[in-house]
Amino acid sequence: MEKTNEQKSSVESGILDNALVMIAVLEERGRIVSWNHAAETITGYSQQEVIGSNLIWKKLYPDKDYRTVITLKIAGILKTKNFFENLETTIRTRSGESRTILWNTKKIPSGDLPRTITVGMDVTNEQEAMAFRGSIIDNAYVLIAVLGPLGTILVWNKAAERITGYSPEEVIGRRDIWKKLYPDAEYRRAITQKISRIIFESNYFENLETTILTKSGDRRIISWNTRQIGAGGIYHEIAIGRDISEQRKAEEALIAYMTEMTMRLKQPVGIISSTLLESAQMVREGVLTTEEIVLVLEGQARNATQIAANIQEFQTAIVDRDRSIPEAYRKFLEG
Repeated sequence: MEKTNEQKSSVESGILDNALVMIAVLEERGRIVSWNHAAETITGYSQQEVIGSNLIWKKLYPDKDYRTVITLKIAGILKTKNFFENLETTIRTRSGESRTILWNTKKIPSGDLPRTITVGMDVTNEQEAMAFRGSIIDNAYVLIAVLGPLGTILVWNKAAERITGYSPEEVIGRRDIWKKLYPDAEYRRAITQKISRIIFESNYFENLETTILTKSGDRRIISWNTRQIGAGGIYHEIAIGRDISEQRKAEEALIAYMTEMTMRLKQPVGIISSTLLESAQMVREGVLTTEEIVLVLEGQARNATQIAANIQEFQTAIVDRDRSIPEAYRKFLEG
């Protein structure tokens, strides 16, 4: 059974009012004919305040200059086609909030008077989430790169630029950055083979250390971690690289410190040990008097005190020279 015009109108009205997007039907010069419930919710303006007038646009776009820019942009679009798609604008709601709206329009037949149905999707939260994610990526202290299926760079954050010297403009949309970071063909081949083997076994890798050559010619040690991201059959690789060059230098400094300290301590500690053993033997033989024994012990105590002072001085010099020493090591050295 066919629905009557009245029934159809009722159904259409119900669809418009219950839609999750802002829907407005406009006549010429932007006069509002229909204003759904979502439009009320998003803008804060009721149907009674809006229908029959075009003043709502001045309220939603109170800044005259911005309103002019939007009007000219719409006019430019409508010169070539009688609709527009995904036009993004920022409206001001009744409560004073700014909301980002994605607009789509379509001409609809309506007797002699042409009408336009305008659909506005509130994408404010999505935009804020994207901006937040972008901010996190850009302000992270680690190199973050997102790679497409063929290794093409899709994302290259500020830390990546700072560490490597290559800007996003030089990298995004390309994949030759790896040849620049690993210019030695043999080393690059070895790294590629190692990565391929790891990914074949576990689909990702953790704490893989490689040495890159920056744009300025410096060598930096990077610890890489990767994960696969995506959904719906579309996946990308996210590579996170931590510059551990300074950490490695600090560790080398500690090794050098331990080696030198061992060499410096070996002789004086050996002398103290020999002296005490000889003194102990002489005590057993009754050769040393009590006064002589006291003198020997006091002398070795002074030697031990001097060794401790030398160790402390050396520790302080190491800590002051290399501020990149990890905190746990620093506390040990400063203690």
